[in-house]
Amino acid sequence: MLNRRMFFLLLISVAFLISCAGTKNVGGGLWGMLGGGKGVSALANSFSANLQKNAVASKALGAAGIESARHGLYNTIAKAGGYGIEKGSDLASVLKGMNLDAAAVNGVGESLNAAMADQKLRPEQEKAVTELWKPINKQLAK
Repeated sequence: MLNRRMFFLLLISVAFLISCAGTKNVGGGLWGMLGGGKGVSALANSFSANLQKNAVASKALGAAGIESARHGLYNTIAKAGGYGIEKGSDLASVLKGMNLDAAAVNGVGESLNAAMADQKLRPEQEKAVTELWKPINKQLAK
């Protein structure tokens, strides 16, 4: 089952990578800057690992929420590039439904920053990821 899921994820990633050639907006550009599906997956996996390490975020999200956030980050980058995703599966939708307090939202942001550091993103990559996070952070802070 897991191998089948990995195969389909790889297949979808390759399709996204091929379709993003020449995309000029931030998300599509970020998709390419991160190395396509492989790089976006690496960032999302690191994000998940850092959410697990962050006591406040981990407690607020739980294991299922962390997994949803991992998928949500991946989908947010894809969605920003103009790719179709399942309704409600981007990071904003995932986190909005969890009624997070300010400390938990801060923990999610810290986890994303740690993931960017872990992946040794270049400044332009970090800026693009941060630009995707800002409106989500603002929406959750309300």
